[in-house]
Amino acid sequence: MKVYIKIFWVFIAVVTLTACHKLDMNYNPVQPVTVPSSQRLPAIQANLAYSLYAQARFAAYHSYYLTSRTGNSNAQTDTWNYNSITRMGAWRWHYFDVGSNIAGPAGMLIRSNEDGDNNFTGVGKILLALSYLSATDVFGDMPFEQAYTGSFNPLYDSQEKIYAGIGKLLDEGIYELQHVSPTARTMNGTADLIYKGDYTKWIALANGIKARLKLHTANFTDGYSEVVSAVNAALSDFDDALFRYPAQSTLNWEKNLWGEARPNPEWQFADIRNDLLNSLPTDVLMKALTVDQQSNTFDPRLYKLTTPGANKKYLGAKMSEGLRDVNLPSGTVYQDFANLYNGFWTADSSPYPYMIKEELYFIKAEALFYLNDIHGAYNAYKMGVETNLKRLEVEPGLITSFLGSTKIVQDAGKLKIADIMMQKWVALYLQAESWVDMRRYKYSLNAYPDLYYPKYALAEWGGRYIQRFVYDPQTEYVYNPKEIERLGAAARDWVFMPLWWTEKSLLK
Repeated sequence: MKVYIKIFWVFIAVVTLTACHKLDMNYNPVQPVTVPSSQRLPAIQANLAYSLYAQARFAAYHSYYLTSRTGNSNAQTDTWNYNSITRMGAWRWHYFDVGSNIAGPAGMLIRSNEDGDNNFTGVGKILLALSYLSATDVFGDMPFEQAYTGSFNPLYDSQEKIYAGIGKLLDEGIYELQHVSPTARTMNGTADLIYKGDYTKWIALANGIKARLKLHTANFTDGYSEVVSAVNAALSDFDDALFRYPAQSTLNWEKNLWGEARPNPEWQFADIRNDLLNSLPTDVLMKALTVDQQSNTFDPRLYKLTTPGANKKYLGAKMSEGLRDVNLPSGTVYQDFANLYNGFWTADSSPYPYMIKEELYFIKAEALFYLNDIHGAYNAYKMGVETNLKRLEVEPGLITSFLGSTKIVQDAGKLKIADIMMQKWVALYLQAESWVDMRRYKYSLNAYPDLYYPKYALAEWGGRYIQRFVYDPQTEYVYNPKEIERLGAAARDWVFMPLWWTEKSLLK
């Protein structure tokens, strides 16, 4: 595997200027030759939004939000066959575009340390932790300790070891932001596009990421109390971590990748483009958003997450089948489904979420549920739903009506884990974290009552559910074959090998 270094244009300038200096040609001793952290951070934040999207691009199908329109037409999303894929952009976005610009040989952490800007060090470590957590949760074992050491074939660390490293990064990031040097340069709204240099919010986000990290393993480590503590620490100062795109822009890279413009610059990977034009909402999604089928009463979020199709109908198609679904009414066409574009999260100008507040409430609800604090779990569950309704700007009267509907549990004593997980699933629409939850529960009907095995998943998978992505074929299988062989990652059924926290999971 090649060294994970993304070369900025400024790095090329550095090399040029350095060479000129050695030859005593046209060297300006006062001209900066490396990028200061304040200029590096915005690009890292934008790249992280792209990286998270690259994971959600496939995870949104694997977690049953979407299906292809024609059915049995996409190898990865319909048949769960990754053996013909030629690129895996999600791998590259994490290692090249995010990780190397933070932790690489010319990364922000080195520059911020040299300049005494430990505020940028702290934020950089928190962002690196989030990037690693999201990446290992779709790939499993990955290079961690040797990732940026210059090795062309670094060893893959176990996911358990990576999780420990992520926790350490978060602790170190929090410490730096609690002890910012008085000489550190200002982190303002130009340098920090997420929190405008508000360190308390970055610390709250770090605690939120901790809560997510700990939740993934709490069921087999007896860690639910730690999860609740991390959530409470986060909620004290939490503000949504969103990468915001401009309301209007002619530049492709200033548009949300779920948007209708489908940005496709020349340097973009084919597998990272969205295909919402040729996708449909699943019947699982529509059941979750239906309050009363007889009266066609829907969860008001349906009209915020999607926009009306041409025929103003809201059908749902079976996963992997699309319009081939024989249960659809005779004569069904794609115009009978909601339009997936221009919803709250799927417009060109939509923000891209790193982490949102309602996730924390649902994490707390799940943890308290297993700690047998049913009333606490119920209150957190209700807060998660209400927070999501308000985020999507549902009208106050409709919020009150929906919260009192049969779709929402009205008695704490009747709360089930499916109530928590399904409402979290709706709230995290299109986010890859939903796929983590589904795999933690091993696609259990106890947590996700409407799941079923896709008709067109290949018979050779033997009824197993998909568990992970393949590594990038253009780097890992070419430059690091020994590690691929050691892991068994060249096998046709590699994507069905459970991740560490799924193997260990006691959830049912």
